[in-house]
Amino acid sequence: MNTIFIYPSFLNDMIKFVVYTSKTSGALSNIELNNLVTEARHNNKNNQITGILLYIDTIFLHYFEGNEESVDTLYEKISGDPRHNSLKLLKSGKTQSKKYENWQMLFKKTSFREINQLLKNNKPYSENPNGINLNYLIATEIFEQLTPDV
Repeated sequence: MNTIFIYPSFLNDMIKFVVYTSKTSGALSNIELNNLVTEARHNNKNNQITGILLYIDTIFLHYFEGNEESVDTLYEKISGDPRHNSLKLLKSGKTQSKKYENWQMLFKKTSFREINQLLKNNKPYSENPNGINLNYLIATEIFEQLTPDV
């Protein structure tokens, strides 16, 4: 017996988002980062993807959003990019509106030292018996503090 699922039409109009981290095999130069960001902004504009990329020492922390097909295609492309090692999906889902609607890709280079200082100024996260992904909560906190209001 086949089951047919009927989804409300508004789900098709929702925005998909992805948050992941990955490591680079070594520190990227400012020229390499500039080339990566320039290419990504061009591609994101063509695919109506928006988001933010943080480069923290040798770690990428990336949030991007758009239509489901474009987001899935981009994540697949990133997964095969040799500049990314230890790719870890923190969260993926759907939302009704874009968080970074005006940014093809907001970029910020920072350090763990700066992030540790930011997190020190907030109450620490404790053990979470409710199963909430603490890495995602910390990433969200970082995004909110290191980016302008959009």
